[in-house]
Formats: sequence, structure tokens, C-alpha cells
Amino acid sequence: MMNILNPIDNPIFYEVLYRALIVYLLGFALIFALNKFKLKCIWSTNVGQRYLSWLLIGPIYLVAVFLGGNLSLLVLAIILFIAIWEISIISRLPKLYIIALYGLSCYSIFIAKLHPTFFYSLPLVYYLIFSIIAVRQNDDKKGLFNISLSMYVSIWLIFSLTHFVLLGKLSDELDTTRSLLLLVGFAVPLSDIFAYVVGRFFNKIGFLDKYKIASNLSKNKTYIGTLGNIIGGLFGIWIMYFSLKTYLPWYHWVAIGIIIGVMGVMGDITESMFKRYFKVKDSSHLIPGHGGILDRIDSTLRVIVIIYYYLLFFL
Repeated sequence: MMNILNPIDNPIFYEVLYRALIVYLLGFALIFALNKFKLKCIWSTNVGQRYLSWLLIGPIYLVAVFLGGNLSLLVLAIILFIAIWEISIISRLPKLYIIALYGLSCYSIFIAKLHPTFFYSLPLVYYLIFSIIAVRQNDDKKGLFNISLSMYVSIWLIFSLTHFVLLGKLSDELDTTRSLLLLVGFAVPLSDIFAYVVGRFFNKIGFLDKYKIASNLSKNKTYIGTLGNIIGGLFGIWIMYFSLKTYLPWYHWVAIGIIIGVMGVMGDITESMFKRYFKVKDSSHLIPGHGGILDRIDSTLRVIVIIYYYLLFFL
């Protein structure tokens, strides 16, 4: 049994759909304006391609959140599997390590869902599994590299993303709205889009755009662009504030909006570091104009972890 929820029973279901539609309409108006109010080639622009990718991913995310149950876990597992597949292509890790990463993805979701008290022991399980594989591979040249990369991927990707399960459980303990998951769904993509728009604006006027965060890792990431990330994160908070305001005072949500913006940048640069090491531009070509799954969830991998522990501490 999929054990899915009835979205109609969610008290904010229609309100969220309405707000999502408004965001999509405003997003289209934005890219239309950025394209000098011309429809020609509107989807070939960078921001147009970002819009299209979120036009595809957004509804899938909303369906997974509102239906919940095993369906949401299945969606999470599929995302992890695709991301690991992309990593296998980029890094050329030995097959046994990749198989282990697939298995650990399923195991981590299982632990997060049914035995959350053991969740924090998962990194030790990762280390044990990859140590056994490294010994059995008996590779004195790349063995240390393979186990180090596998551990990094398991923490960076699997351990981080399965915090969605924990955040869902925390949200369900508060009420039936699933507002915390919906917050991430709005705030992260808006942070990404606003970062591009603000960064482009300051680049065009030639003001404060020369101060790079990590030019060797991501040449386009600037400190002023981070302001766009923060504005987008705060905008996402504002969209969901009608449901969030009963949980914590307003200043906590301002802090969370800032955290989403800053951590979104860190997540993006972290993935850039991974890609630069292996000399690739995109993690794959699954999403037209915007690379692969890793390219879309890079910010989320950092945001979801920090937001979960912030809320766990203050709620």
C-alpha cells in the first residue's frame, strides 16, 4: 500500500495551489520583462530555462508533499538514484561503490522513516560499508580516493537529502498542513531565481559585481548576488507565512529566510567544487537548459539540513 494522504483534507491545499499559480504567473512576467517584453526566444534565456525546469519540478514536489506516504518516499528515492547515477558518470567510481550508494540510499530512507533515533548513526554505517569495500577491492593506488569520495557523496547527498523525511515528521507533529516542507519548496527555487536576477542587474550596471565568493569554483557567484538569494528566501517565507506564523515569532522566519539564502549559495558552490574537480559543466543533461538533478538540488542539500536543525531547536 502507498499509504497516501487525501490532499483535500489538508486545510491549506487550495491556498497553496493559488499561491503557487501566482508565483508561476509572476515568474513568467519577470522573464517576459527581462526579455524586453518579447516572446521570441524567451525560453532560450538562462532565466527562462530555470523557469521551465521549476515549472516541471514544482508540481512533482507539490504532489509528493500533499500525497505524502510511501509515494513521497518513492520520489525521494528516485531523486537519490538519479543523482547517484550522475555521480557515477562524472566520477567513474568503481561499480561496487555505486551499488553501495544505491543500497545506502534505501537504507537511509528506511531508518529516517521508521527508526529516526538511529538516524545519526548512519555516517558510521557508511564508513563501515565503504571500508569493507575498499579492503576487498585491494586497490593501493585509488583505494583511499574511492573511499573518501564515497564517504563525501554519502554525507553530501544521501544523509543530507534524507533530512526531508525528518522535516516531514517534524511538520506532521505540529499539524496536518505540511507547511515546513512546502516552505522549502517555495523558498529554495525563489532564492535561486532572485540570485540570478539580482546578480545580473548588478553585473549590468557594473556595481559590486567584481567581488567573487570563490572565483576558482564558481566564477559567477558574487557577494552581492547572495543578496538576491536572501531576498528570494525571504519571499518564499512571506508566501508561506500565513501558515508558518503560528509556529514561531516573525524574527525567527526572517533568520530562516537569511539562512536559506546563504546556505543556498554554499550548496551551489559545493556542487561547483565537485564538478570543477572532474572538469564537467553540468551533472547531466536530463533537465533541458539546466543540467541534471544534482544541478537542481545542490542548494537544497545544504538548506534542508540547516533548516531542520534550526526548527528542531526552536520549535
